Amino acid sequence: MSTRSVLSILAGASAAGLVLQRAQAETLAAAALIQDQAVQQGQLSAFVASLLQAAKHRLAGIADSLTLAPGEFARLASDVSTAMPTGNGIVTLTYGLILLIVGAGAEWLYWTYATPAVIALEAATVTSRRAAFSLAMRRLGLRAFGLVLFVVAIVGAAAYFDWPSGFDGFVIASILLIVFVRLAWLMADIIAAPGHPQLRLGDIDPSHAQRFVAAFVGMAFLLALSHLLPELLEYVASAPHAASAVRVISATLITLIVLTGVLIGLRRGRATASASGRLLPRFPYGFLAAALILGIYGVWLAAGSTLATLLAILAIVATVQTRLRRWVFFFWPEEVTPDGSTIGAGLIPNIVLSLSRYGVVLTGIAAALIALDAPMRNMAGGDSPLMRFVLHLLGVAGLALVINVGWVAIRELIDRRLRSIGPFDPHAEPGPNARLRTLLPLLRMTSAIVLLVLLVLSALWTLGIEITPLLAGAGVLGLAVGFGAQALVRDIIAGIFYLVEDVFRIGEYIESGSSTKGTVERITLRTVALRHHNGPLHFVPYGSLGTVRNNSRDWVIEKFNLPLPVSVDSEQVRKIIKKVGEGMQADPDIGPMIREPLKAKLYRIDPGIKIFRCKFQTAPGKQFDVRAEAYKRIEAALQAAGIRFADGMQTVVIPGSQVSPGSQPAVA
Repeated sequence: MSTRSVLSILAGASAAGLVLQRAQAETLAAAALIQDQAVQQGQLSAFVASLLQAAKHRLAGIADSLTLAPGEFARLASDVSTAMPTGNGIVTLTYGLILLIVGAGAEWLYWTYATPAVIALEAATVTSRRAAFSLAMRRLGLRAFGLVLFVVAIVGAAAYFDWPSGFDGFVIASILLIVFVRLAWLMADIIAAPGHPQLRLGDIDPSHAQRFVAAFVGMAFLLALSHLLPELLEYVASAPHAASAVRVISATLITLIVLTGVLIGLRRGRATASASGRLLPRFPYGFLAAALILGIYGVWLAAGSTLATLLAILAIVATVQTRLRRWVFFFWPEEVTPDGSTIGAGLIPNIVLSLSRYGVVLTGIAAALIALDAPMRNMAGGDSPLMRFVLHLLGVAGLALVINVGWVAIRELIDRRLRSIGPFDPHAEPGPNARLRTLLPLLRMTSAIVLLVLLVLSALWTLGIEITPLLAGAGVLGLAVGFGAQALVRDIIAGIFYLVEDVFRIGEYIESGSSTKGTVERITLRTVALRHHNGPLHFVPYGSLGTVRNNSRDWVIEKFNLPLPVSVDSEQVRKIIKKVGEGMQADPDIGPMIREPLKAKLYRIDPGIKIFRCKFQTAPGKQFDVRAEAYKRIEAALQAAGIRFADGMQTVVIPGSQVSPGSQPAVA
C-alpha cells in the first residue's frame, strides 16, 4: 500500500466520528431555529409546538428512509455484483482473504504454545473468589495477547498492499468490526466464563452464561454495525436512506435485546423470591424498567441520538450504582449473623466500592461529553469561565473522593473493633472493653463531623471562595451562640472532661449528685442515658451530673450484722463464719465473684445480745448474690453447731437510735 493510500485511510478513519451528525443536521437546525424564535417571543406553546414539529419532521424522514432503503440496497447489490468480477473487486477480495489468513495464522501459532496454559488455568482448583479473580485475569491476559497478535498481523499485512480506490473504506470498516466483536466476546467470556463457573467474574447464574455471552456479543455487533456501516453507505456508496434504515434497525434490535434481558432477569428474580419465601416488592420495577427502555427508544426516534444517548447514559449509571455493591462484594462476601444481619467484609472492599462509585460517575460524565461532541481539547486549552468552573468541580470531586475514602477507612476500623467487642449486655459485667464501647461511637461521630467540615471548607477554597471571612464570621457567630446557649456549651465541655477522665463507661452503674442513678446505656455529646433498675431511662445532661459515684469499678465491700445470744462463744462463731467463707470461696459458682473471703468479728454487745459484723469483698454488682448465699450457709452452719439467733423478744438497741429516759428501747 502506498503512503498516499495509508494517509487517505487514516484520514477517513479520523473523520468517522463526525459522520453521525450529518443525517440529523437539517432536522436539528430547523428545530433550533424554531426553538430560538419561540424562546425570544416568550411563548411556551410555540416552544412545545416547535419540539412536536421537529419530532414530526424526524419521524417523517425515518419513514421515508425505510421506504426508499430497499431500492438503494438493491442498487448497492447490483453495483457489488458488477464490481466483484472486475480486477479491483478480485484484488480486494484476495487481499482480504490474505489478511484473514495472516492474522489467523499468527494467532494459531501463538495458541499452539498458549493452549496448555489456558487449559491448566481452567482446570485449576479455586479456593476463594479472589483466587478466581487472579486466575481469570491470567486467562484474560493470555486470550487478549492472542487478539493483539491477530490485530497486529492484519494491520501489518494491510500496510503492504495497494488497495483499489473506493474499497479501502470497506476493508477498514470490516477490520474494525471484527476486532470490536472479538473484543466484546473476550470480555463477556471472561465475565460469565461459560463452562468454567469457578472463574466467573460476575454474579451471573452459570446456567445462563451462554445466553449472556450471546446477548452481549450481539449488542456489540449491532452497535459497531450501526456506527460503521451507515458511514460507508452514506459517504462511499451514496445511499443515505439505506444508512438511516441500518441505524433504525440496529437501534430497534438493541432495544429488543435489552428489554428481553431485563424482563427475563425480573422474572427470574420473582421466581427466586417466591421459592425462598421472601415478600415481593410492591413497586412495579419491571414496568418501570420496560417503560424506561421504550421511552429512551422513543426519544431516539423523535429527537435524535444525542438526547437519547444522554438518557441512556444516565439510566446505565443509575443501574450500575444500584448494583455496584453486589458486584464488588461478589469477591468479598459479607458475613451473615444468626439474627439475619450482615457484617461488613472489611476495609479493602469498602474502599474499592467507594472508588468504583466515583469511577462510574466520572465515566458517565466523560461519555456524556463525548455524546455532546464537546471540544474537550479546546476547552482544556482555553481560559473560559465555564472551563475554569468545570476544573474546579473536578477538584471538588477529587477532594470528596479522598475525604470519602478516609471516612470509609475510619468507619470500618471502628465498626470492626466494635464488632470484636460485641454488643452491650446489661446483665453482664462491663469488663475491660467498656471504655472502648463508650468512646468509639463518639470518635466515629466526631470524625464524620470533622471530615464534613474539612470537605466544605476545602471545596469553598477550591471553587475560589475566600474562606477567611467565613471563618471570622463563624468565630463571631460561635461566640454569640456560646453566650446564648451557655447550658449547652457547659454540658458539652463537662462531657468531654468526664470522658477524658474516664469517670464512667457504658454498662457501669453510677449515681449522680442529682440523685439520679442507673446503668449507663448510651453516651452522646451532651447527655448520658441511665437505665434505672426499675426500668425508666433517664437522660441526664453532663452539666447536671455533679459528683458521680461509680458502683462498678474495681471491687465492692459488703457488710452485714448477725444478732446472736449473749451466751454464745465469740471465738466459735468467728471460726464457723470463717469456715463458711472458705467454703464459698472454693465453690466454682460463687468463688470467682469473691475477691476477699467472708470474715466476722464481734462488733458490739447490747443488753442480752451480741452483734457480729460480717464482711466480704466482691466484684462490682455481685455482692447481692454473694450476700444471699452467705446468709443461707451461715444459717445452716449455726444450726449445725446448735447456735440460734437472738430471740425476737430480746431487747436490742438499733445502731444509731437514741433512747430517752422513760421510753422503751427498740426491739429487734
